[in-house]
Parts: sequence; structure tokens; C-alpha cells
Amino acid sequence: MDLRPPEACTSMAELRKEIDALDESLVKMLALRSTYIDRAIELKPDEGIPARANDRVEEVVRRVRAAADRNGLDPALVETLWRDLIEWSIAREQEKIS
Repeated sequence: MDLRPPEACTSMAELRKEIDALDESLVKMLALRSTYIDRAIELKPDEGIPARANDRVEEVVRRVRAAADRNGLDPALVETLWRDLIEWSIAREQEKIS
């Protein structure tokens, strides 16, 4: 993805164009992530893993908080986003597995 740096944008219209492109990329990445959740739905029953694995949830949250911190993003914001994403994923898994 070729984005112009924010400081290269000289108008709000240019800046919004870059934000829109970035949003599209984020949505594509989340859609890709959901395909991995779909695969987990197929694999977990055979491995005896429940849809909710609290240790894994906390591991993922720790990892994304650290990534946020390394990248200058508020870890609390990222934790909130990921906990919502994880809860959505678990609900999807539970619905499909049962």
C-alpha cells in the first residue's frame, strides 16, 4: 500500500483520501483475520480446544498491547479494540462449533 506521509498532505481532502485508503486496508486485514478464525472453527473440535481459551485471549491482548506501545499507539485503545474483536471471534466460533 502506497500512502503519502501525513506531513505530505497539504489539505484535508488529501489527508482524508489517505485515511480512507488506510481504512480500506485495515478492513481487508480484518477480513483476512476472519478466515483464520474460520479455520480455527474447523480445527478446534478435533484438538479438543474450546472456542474460549482464556489463556490465549490474555496472551493475544498482551501481544497487541506491546505492539501498540512499540508503534506509538495507545495500548489501552488497542486492548479495547482487540477484546471486542476477540469476543466477536469467540461468539462466531461458539455458534459454528455447537
